[in-house]
Amino acid sequence: MPDHNPTLSAAARERFPRGLVQPASGFRFSVDALLLASFARIKGARGLDLGCGCGVVGLGLLLRHPERGFTMHGLDLNPDMVAAARSNAALLGFGERYTAELADLGDLGDVTDPAVVPAEIGPALAPESFDLVVSNPPYRRPGQGRDCPDPGKSLGRFESGAGLPDFTRAAGRLLRNRGRAAFVFPAERLADLLLALRESRLEPKIMRLVHSRAKEAARLVLVGAVKNAAPGLGVQAPLVLYGQGAASRELSPEALAFCPFLGCNPVRE
Repeated sequence: MPDHNPTLSAAARERFPRGLVQPASGFRFSVDALLLASFARIKGARGLDLGCGCGVVGLGLLLRHPERGFTMHGLDLNPDMVAAARSNAALLGFGERYTAELADLGDLGDVTDPAVVPAEIGPALAPESFDLVVSNPPYRRPGQGRDCPDPGKSLGRFESGAGLPDFTRAAGRLLRNRGRAAFVFPAERLADLLLALRESRLEPKIMRLVHSRAKEAARLVLVGAVKNAAPGLGVQAPLVLYGQGAASRELSPEALAFCPFLGCNPVRE
């Protein structure tokens, strides 16, 4: 879909991520998605977002690199999210650079022969056809935490469908040799993420822990991996989101420098 109204698109880009279309029922993006969009490093010409939701990560990447001839493709199991991602791409004027489709990552994760393209997925997702894969997978195993009565929110929060290994296997299958992957996940499940990445031929190469405050335990972890790379993990300095003091609600200058998208809400509600 072409940029039919550049003025509206420019205004929407300026407000991002405010104003994005999100289904009334279903998982809603949070700070982790914005951090991932700022952490991932673009390589090549084609990117893929596994579990794209309303498209916020892929669209954030396109906003960070408006001059690059880079396209993003989103996959999600929820048709309402796929529709929202397409609407948001059009809203931001990225209709020609962002596409989204319905897909179950379990269909990819279960395929052992890399030459096989499942009929449910289609030729657009041929093996080793992407340069970058990003993902913000469901964080919780079934039975962990409170049950969610909203099926859409449950899909986004719990590994009730595709689990972490399905996401990493899909990334490993779809990435070109030496392609990059970037994941955000709870810090308490870092071991699970590193193991799943290595088992999918994605070698962790860079990691950054995210803390709400300087004296609190890490809450999230950002991990970048390279397909078929040699071992060697660089650990960056921790990222602290909020200012000094246990009661601080203002985002730190460091956090805003790392992820300017957070500036849409510099004080936590």
